[in-house]
Formats: sequence, C-alpha cells, structure tokens
Amino acid sequence: MSDEYHDARAAVRSATDYILRWVEIANETHGVDIVYSLVFTTLWAGNVSHLRGRTYAELDDVPPDEERRPITIRQVADSLGLPYETVRRRVVEMLKRGMARKVGREGFIVPGEALSRPEMVNSLKRSHGSLLRFLKDLKGLGIEVT
Repeated sequence: MSDEYHDARAAVRSATDYILRWVEIANETHGVDIVYSLVFTTLWAGNVSHLRGRTYAELDDVPPDEERRPITIRQVADSLGLPYETVRRRVVEMLKRGMARKVGREGFIVPGEALSRPEMVNSLKRSHGSLLRFLKDLKGLGIEVT
C-alpha cells in the first residue's frame, strides 16, 4: 500500500471520534437536535468565514455584529444539502431563542451576544480541547499538518 494511506484507518478512527465529540458537545449545548446544531454552526461559520488567521482568535474576542456577513436560509440549506423548510424551521427556533438575528433582507447572523453566553463559551472550550486531542492523536500517528 502507498505511503499516502499510511495509518489511514487509525486516522479515520481519530477523525470519527472528534466528530462524535462535536455532536455530543453541540447537542448538550443546544438541547435540541443535531440538525439544529448543524444549521447553527453553518450559520455562524458563514457569518465569519471571511475572517482569517488570528483575527478575533481569543476566547473573549467575539467579532462585533457589524463584522459578520449575513447569510440566507437558502445558502445554509444548500450548504448542508437540507430542504429549505427544514432549515427555515431551525432558524425560526434560533430567532425565538435569541441565537440568531435577521439583518434586513440580507439574511441572518448569529449575534455576538449569543456567542458570549456561558453555555456557548463552555462549548467553545470543550470543542477546543477536543480539537487539540484530535491533533495530538494525528501527530502520534506521524501525521502532521504542514
């Protein structure tokens, strides 16, 4: 077998473990369902996808709402391969919970105040720890990101 697939199964097991930890953290944080968590994550990630590097990188350094780019329900639905109506219902739930805000006709954002809630900060800390564990696992397999 080629060097390209060295420790492939071990690496995939580590990646799967990381993904399942993310699902567990997301479900505990939101207390809803995995689709809600995926829609929420896609929404906030889309809002800040233009911010790169160490811009707003620290735990307490939440990007201001003016820096967030609104995205539409259609964009989220297409990104996840989900029906528009499924995503729309989750966004309506997020609006009720104060986890999303409509920005004119441009779309929706996850406001900074939502990301600053204690449960969200705790989720970020847990997710960061999980990511570090995943990267350590990969490094232990001799797989390093270059």
